[in-house]
Amino acid sequence: MKHRPILSICLSTVASVSILGLAVTPASAQGQPFSQDAQEEGRSAGDIVVTARKRSERLQDVPETITAFSADMLTKGGIANVDDLGRQLPNVILNRRGDNEPNVVIRGIGAFGNTQGVGFYVDDVRNITDQSARLVDLERLEVLKGPQGTLYGGSSIGGAIKFVTRKPSYEQEGHFTVEGGEQNILNVLGSVNVPIVDGVAALRISGYADHDGGYKYNPNLHVNSDKSTEYGFRTVLRLNPDDATEVLASFRYSRTENAGNDYYVTSGPQEYSFETPLSERNYNHKQILGGILSVTRDLDFATLTSLSSYTRRKNRILWDIDYTPADDVTASQDAPVVTKVFTQELRLASDNSGSLNWLAGVYYSSIRDLDLLSHVDLYLGAPAAGDPTVANYYNVTTLARQYAGFANIGWKSGGFEVNFGARLDHNKVKGIDLNTGGKNDTSDTIVLPKLSLAYHASRDLLLYASASKGYEPGRLNIAADAVLIPFKRETANNFEVGAKGELFGGLLQYDVAGFYIKYKDRQFETRINVDGIITEFITNIGTSESYGAEFSGTLRPTRDLSISASGGFLHSKWKKGVFFEQDVTGNTATNAPRFSGNINADYTHPVTDKLKVGLRGELTHTSSFYWDVPNLTKQRAYDIAGFRISLADIDDKWEFALRIDNAFNKVYNTEYQDQILSDRVNGACDRCSDARIGQPRVIKGSFSYKF
Repeated sequence: MKHRPILSICLSTVASVSILGLAVTPASAQGQPFSQDAQEEGRSAGDIVVTARKRSERLQDVPETITAFSADMLTKGGIANVDDLGRQLPNVILNRRGDNEPNVVIRGIGAFGNTQGVGFYVDDVRNITDQSARLVDLERLEVLKGPQGTLYGGSSIGGAIKFVTRKPSYEQEGHFTVEGGEQNILNVLGSVNVPIVDGVAALRISGYADHDGGYKYNPNLHVNSDKSTEYGFRTVLRLNPDDATEVLASFRYSRTENAGNDYYVTSGPQEYSFETPLSERNYNHKQILGGILSVTRDLDFATLTSLSSYTRRKNRILWDIDYTPADDVTASQDAPVVTKVFTQELRLASDNSGSLNWLAGVYYSSIRDLDLLSHVDLYLGAPAAGDPTVANYYNVTTLARQYAGFANIGWKSGGFEVNFGARLDHNKVKGIDLNTGGKNDTSDTIVLPKLSLAYHASRDLLLYASASKGYEPGRLNIAADAVLIPFKRETANNFEVGAKGELFGGLLQYDVAGFYIKYKDRQFETRINVDGIITEFITNIGTSESYGAEFSGTLRPTRDLSISASGGFLHSKWKKGVFFEQDVTGNTATNAPRFSGNINADYTHPVTDKLKVGLRGELTHTSSFYWDVPNLTKQRAYDIAGFRISLADIDDKWEFALRIDNAFNKVYNTEYQDQILSDRVNGACDRCSDARIGQPRVIKGSFSYKF
């Protein structure tokens, strides 16, 4: 067996940083030439509280790789959606598809399209209907890397992305932001918090309205094909009937209107275009109604939490799926596809104050018609013989149910901590072909364990090692030529070692980790051309492995300046596998850059006793990676730079800001499907593939006000 150089480097790095952390004593740290104000600022930043393990803990005390963003970090970093978030995370590919669904791969685990891979959660409730919605009124955002199956179940095989919203407080306050810029961008968002009865009831309302004129021009229809409008609101009622009970009842509504399938046809991955010459005015209309009821009760010896949620999504499309000016193939829906999701979790957790802590719970979910294309009609255009309309080309209904029980127990002694958890997960999916009456189902049951060992050498240094298992349940295809054909579950075994801590009194915070992941029966979605009709199809390919190293650090040399950097090295290859009868053993896995990283500097300085200025610069690098399993097409390496300048009230009551994204106008793709279109008679291309091009340079200005 070959030695793995990346993993060796990682282990050496973890060991070196650990020794450095042990060597830097408080006395030596005090002797460093940094200001006391900067040390206090750094120390407070290190005390970010997260709930990755479903209990509140200091970020630096959690033996896992977690990236956390506060609300202020999201604003300064220009992070308004998952596309923006993806640029801030090493070893992560994260963006939105044309239909506004997320593509996400973490450490080579996960996949683009309808294979879930990574779980999205809003206030600990799984979100599978509007993961790419605008990020509004968040307290923080947490990204957990590696399988999270023990506490979060299936569909978190690569990790979890948690959105933690602001809950109502007993102080009256609010804020709003107006943003405008190129591409006819106009965004308005805000929130207001209203105490109803002090200490007993409070209400918080937040909302947003976004408009983007787009940047992909359709010369055939003389419109921008990616024009988008999105708006929504969220209300949360907080009740504290007594000192031991808290009730949070939230309701959200959103509507998105965009083009959906805004792809262009190309002969190769380096032939870019901002034109999408489609014959149809595509649309993708999505409406979300959802509610969460959270009830927490302090029982003295433990805390009981009940989380109930219901979400309904209505989605309707019209897509030109031949991707050319020819009036060949159009997919449409005569009525919206309605997705219904219900979840219920009940858990009991100790207060985490003693040497022994524990957590146990049960979980249930029901998902009706998850796929956006459960029902589709086709229009085959002028070349078709007879009636060009094929009604109910896709016409399937599905129901997925999940049952689970989970538990975790931890023990602390001195600086040592051991945690062991397990989850018993059962999934079943049933489907009916409404055209033929045919039925099929698939189910699986699995145990998902997790073990972590940690040593708290001091308040400023944590060393840890962990092993965990995650999985993505098997489901059913809905494609016309593969209707209700099942695909198997996929599993991942993850091993990780790391160190995190602080140096020089909190001025430097760091996190380093090394990992190895064996990924079995990997699910992969591809698009195939069936008689000129593009069909999405999911299958199991084989086994891959990923290993690598990650680092992140933040340095605060003065109270005004912070410099952050993060990076990840990744090796991800197929150990064995067959893709459309082709052996892919030894090929590099898709969406797995060898290196990705970012660096940013943030400087804020008072210019008078009432005003301060802010300057920020950031640079993200993504090395080349393959789009396809056979390794025929590659996205070349690219760098994205961004800058921000602001003028604000010294107490942050108001702020004017100017931001430029992709400052040097780098051209790159966010999706690429190789050779899924047959050669065009009209000469559209020689190698006919489809792709989505990334956001070009855009300048935006904003005004924010707090009251």
